[in-house]
Amino acid sequence: MTLYTAAVFENGMVAKLLDILVAARTASPQVSERDEIDRVNRLLSSSASVATAMPSATLSALVDLIAEEVSARPDDRLSKTFTEKLEVATVAAGTDVSTFLADTALALRTSQRAGIRRFDDLPLSKWEAEAYYARLHDFAWWVEGDEYDTFEDGVLAGVASEHPYGCAYWLPQLISECHAALLLEGDSASVAALRSLIPWATAPVVREVLRHSSTHLLEAH
Repeated sequence: MTLYTAAVFENGMVAKLLDILVAARTASPQVSERDEIDRVNRLLSSSASVATAMPSATLSALVDLIAEEVSARPDDRLSKTFTEKLEVATVAAGTDVSTFLADTALALRTSQRAGIRRFDDLPLSKWEAEAYYARLHDFAWWVEGDEYDTFEDGVLAGVASEHPYGCAYWLPQLISECHAALLLEGDSASVAALRSLIPWATAPVVREVLRHSSTHLLEAH
């Protein structure tokens, strides 16, 4: 296997999927694997750009191809990190590697056909929060840091930190995440997952970040 092919197993959505399933199988108490598969498909359909970069059908096809490769050439060397994770997952599942992978691909397709589940049916998880709220998470430095005298000064500095060339690129994403975070209010389980990642992401704080970010874009452009 070439170095470049090994990257399929060591980063990106295939590796993330395996991380999620290993975590689900080894958690105490165990997390529902069906729920985690549903969350993966929810992430993959969360925006047009994500759905274009990695459609669910492509991910399930990749997992199927890996299963076929393992079945046809079991002695081929896969990524060591990927192999170790596979061993943990298959021991927990009580099955062999190729069967585990084929079952996972089938579960992805079955989940996609069933439709995307809403947060009020399947709450946000912490790993989803990490994926959905990366800009808001990164904004913690401006909210929690002690460089500025007031909270508002820190937020204003953060909002303007990429001006003039970067703000048009990353502020719209931050604004979108703020709106999404506010829409979680009332869903206590999803809010708890978000705040386990971003403790300061209360509605009043997020509204202030949203207000200053929106104002900056309107005034600067």
